[in-house]
Amino acid sequence: MSAWRSPSWRRGPWPPRFGPVTWVLVGFLTLAAASMALRAVRAAGGHGSRAPQVQVVNGSGIPELAQRAADALRAQGLDVVAVGNADAQNYETTVVLVRRGNSGIAQQVAAALGHGQVMEQRDPALLVDVTVVLGRDYGDGSRRRDKGKSP
Repeated sequence: MSAWRSPSWRRGPWPPRFGPVTWVLVGFLTLAAASMALRAVRAAGGHGSRAPQVQVVNGSGIPELAQRAADALRAQGLDVVAVGNADAQNYETTVVLVRRGNSGIAQQVAAALGHGQVMEQRDPALLVDVTVVLGRDYGDGSRRRDKGKSP
């Protein structure tokens, strides 16, 4: 008489006590726990200690103003990730736009510049926290500060 053997369809890579359904459930539970932990860290403000990411665009018509403002913000520890020209060159006042995150970041950027009206214009597709649109008010103050310096 031959020894009894389990059917071949029951053999596989799974340990005998745990079937494929059990392993799938364990996988889902692991993913759910990791997702909840990540959400908790994000909700607690745990993006680490990274500096706010800032985009600076020149809307004043004054050449190289955006680069000067970007240098000033970098000197204050902010992460300027993009510098360029605005959609128009006739902005009278500087505007600091909240793109994502809280408005406290925009207030911090405006304080670092010494100019800027904070407004919300959220656009998470831009991947920056704040966009600074420089107006002529920043350019006038910047030129006055430059003239006061001795070469």
